[in-house]
Amino acid sequence: MEDFIYEGLDKKGKIISGIINADSEESVRLSLKSKNIFIIRLDKKINQKIFSSRKLNISEFVISIRELSTLLNSGLTLDESLSGIINQMKPGNLKDMYVNIHKNIQEGKSFSYAVSLYPEAFSKISVSMLKAGEATGKIDVILSRIAQFMESRIAFKNKILGVLTYPIFISIFGIFVLIFVLTFIAPTITRLFQQASIKLPLPTQILIGLSGFLKNYIIFIIICFVVLIFVLYRYFSKPAGKIYIDKIRYKVPFLKDIFLKGEIVQFSRTMGTLLESGVEILTSFDIAKDVVFSPLLKEEISQVREMVSHGVSLSSALAKTKLFPYTVIQLISAGEKSGHVPEMFKKISENFQEELSQKTSRFVTILEPVMIILMAVVVGFVVISIMLPIFQISESIK
Repeated sequence: MEDFIYEGLDKKGKIISGIINADSEESVRLSLKSKNIFIIRLDKKINQKIFSSRKLNISEFVISIRELSTLLNSGLTLDESLSGIINQMKPGNLKDMYVNIHKNIQEGKSFSYAVSLYPEAFSKISVSMLKAGEATGKIDVILSRIAQFMESRIAFKNKILGVLTYPIFISIFGIFVLIFVLTFIAPTITRLFQQASIKLPLPTQILIGLSGFLKNYIIFIIICFVVLIFVLYRYFSKPAGKIYIDKIRYKVPFLKDIFLKGEIVQFSRTMGTLLESGVEILTSFDIAKDVVFSPLLKEEISQVREMVSHGVSLSSALAKTKLFPYTVIQLISAGEKSGHVPEMFKKISENFQEELSQKTSRFVTILEPVMIILMAVVVGFVVISIMLPIFQISESIK
C-alpha cells in the first residue's frame, strides 16, 4: 500500500485534493472515478524530509511567509521569490521544506499543491486560501493574510496562557510543597508527640494519619493518579467523552461563557479570513468547523452549513442554533445587508477576543485570592495540628 496525492474536479467543477492510500495508481483512478472526480493530477507521495509541528519554529515560519509576500508584491515571480528566501535561510528543516516546494514549482505544479505536501506547516485553511489566491492572481495578498491570521492566533493564545500561568504555577507548587511537608516534615515532628504518651488533639491525629498514609502509599497513589489520568484521557479522546465534557463545560455558569466565546473567536476568525480570501462559503464552513473543539458547536456549524446550502440566509440559519449568541446573529445579519459578511466575521472575532481576555483576567483575579485562602487554610491546619500538642505538653509541665 502506498500514498497517492491527487488533485481533481468534482461534479460541480470545484477543485479538490487529498491523499489516498492504495495498492496502485489504477486503484486510485478507479476509486476517484466512482466518486465522480475528474483527475487533474495524480502523483505518488514521496517521503520528503518534512519536519513535525513540534520542531517548527512558528515565529520563523510566519516571518518567512511575510517575506515571501513582500517579494511577490515587489513584482518578482514566485520562482524568484522562493529562491530569494531560500538563499537567506540558515540550513534546517524550514529551508528544506522551501527547497522542496521550490522544486515542485519548477516542475510545473501549483503553489497550493506544493505546500499541501506539508500539512505540518500549511494547514487546510492556508491551502484553501492559496487556491483562491491562485484563481484571482493575488497570492501575495493571501500570504499576507495567512501571516496575519497566524500572528493573531499566536498572540491570542499567548495572552490567555500569560494570564493563566501564575495561578497554574501556584497550584502545582502548593501541591508539591504540601505533599513534601506531609510526607517528610510532619512525620518527624509528630513522632515526638506520639512518644510523649499524651492524648493528642483531633487535628493532630488527622495530620498523623494523613502523613502516615502518604508516606506508606505515595508510590501507589502516584501510580493510581497516572492510571486515572490515562483512562480519563482515553475516554475524553473518544466522541462520547468529548460530548460529555462539552456538556459539563456549558453547565458551569461563568466558565461557560469563556469556553463558548473562545470557540467562537477561533471559528469567526477562520471564517472571516477564508471568505475575505475568496474561498467559497460552504468550503469555508467545512474548514472552519475543524478549528472548533466543542462537538456540540461542531454539530451546530454543520446544521448551519446544511441550511445555507439549501438557500437559507446565514443569519437565519444561525438564529436557529442554541449556542451562537444573539450578538453574532445581529452582526452577520448586518453584514448580509451591507455585503460585508467577511468583515463582520472578523469584527465578531475581535470583539469576542477582547471580551474573552477581560473575562479571563477577571476570573484569574477572583481565583488568585481563593487559592491563597485555600493554601492558608491548609498551612494553618498543619500549624495548629503541630502547635496544639506543644501547648498541651507545656501546660502539663506547669
